[in-house]
Amino acid sequence: MTTKTRYDIFLNTPATGQVHAADCVVEEDSGLVTRVAFRYQDNYLDQEAAFPLEPRKLPLVAGETLLRCRAGIPAFIDDYLPDAWGRRVLTRLAFYRDRQRFNANSVIDSLSLLGRSRIGALSIVLHGTEPHFEPGHSMETLARAERVAQLVDGSHFDEVDLNEMNLIYLAGAGTGVGGARPKALLYDSDGQYLAKFNRLGQDTYNNARVELACLNMASAAGIDVGGGKIVAGINGREVLLLNRFDIAPDGRRYHLITANGLLKEPDTQRDPGGAFRYDDICSLLRLHSISIDTDLQQLLRLMLFNRAINNTDDHERNFSLIHRGSGYQFSPAYDMVPNTAMGEYHAAGFGYQPYPPTPAEVQGLGKVFGIGKGRVAQAAEQVIGAVSRWPDFAEKAGVSEVESDRLARCFHV
Repeated sequence: MTTKTRYDIFLNTPATGQVHAADCVVEEDSGLVTRVAFRYQDNYLDQEAAFPLEPRKLPLVAGETLLRCRAGIPAFIDDYLPDAWGRRVLTRLAFYRDRQRFNANSVIDSLSLLGRSRIGALSIVLHGTEPHFEPGHSMETLARAERVAQLVDGSHFDEVDLNEMNLIYLAGAGTGVGGARPKALLYDSDGQYLAKFNRLGQDTYNNARVELACLNMASAAGIDVGGGKIVAGINGREVLLLNRFDIAPDGRRYHLITANGLLKEPDTQRDPGGAFRYDDICSLLRLHSISIDTDLQQLLRLMLFNRAINNTDDHERNFSLIHRGSGYQFSPAYDMVPNTAMGEYHAAGFGYQPYPPTPAEVQGLGKVFGIGKGRVAQAAEQVIGAVSRWPDFAEKAGVSEVESDRLARCFHV
């Protein structure tokens, strides 16, 4: 059975303001997307600050762009939808709260269940309805959100107050900044945050404290990252609060798009099916970045840092481009934590190797991403210097000495 649903797409950035930027019609056959018709609004195209929501497939042109989908979803929708953890939650939410069987593959079903708060500058709503750019929930709800997230993550729906399900954040929203774990969007008088909760019985270490230590260590390695802090004593556990880098100083949003979205097959909208490499990110930056030199330096350091800490979860959704008004550039780095399993390949390779080089190895490679040998060596030395101080970063973040020592044995410098 074929189903068509029309949506209005709103954008809310400092340069454009809140604007009805585009329309789209999603067509599905038996719950699977077959095509998406997309069209920019004339009033948006007339704005001097207008920019393409997807620079490869949705250029700033009048008229309809038809995206044919075969086992794929266009980037601007896919980045907006829930991650794997969120889809699993929505499936159960629809069944236990609404007494409906939800098709996790259906874009139309997924959009109908999403909440009003999200990361990123887009709001995709049913035609004729108002957009939603709420900042999330008050910090006073943190303990409730953490409790609900743990119950949902453990599939204890019989203990969940379904009216509180909106406290947890389910969407992907342009980036994998949350990863596949329980999370919430919160705010207080000081700012807006993405709260990431530890996963009971699944995390092999205190993820909240380790991720904060890695963020601080990455910053020392010269990598652009957002800040964060730990809140302890939340239902007897710790929570990591990450400062949201999608929020502009005036409270509006910056638009984000993942490398996964930019690499989709143009004729099918499928996710990239081949081997993913840091070289692919380099190619995307060369095509779209307005600060190519800075971004390639960021990419080099991020690649070396991920190898150094054994962050093997460096997949396509963990790299994004951000639009802050002048054009697209590499977003701050996120989701950098070690894998305690040794010998696993990275999700992203380099060249014809299934893993990136270590900081020590890269110094013998000459140019990397077009960066001269001297600057490659300088970046590698900065990463080595930062990672060698891991015990200090771990102690400052409150990582136990036992966990700190165990993780250090996984590092490759």
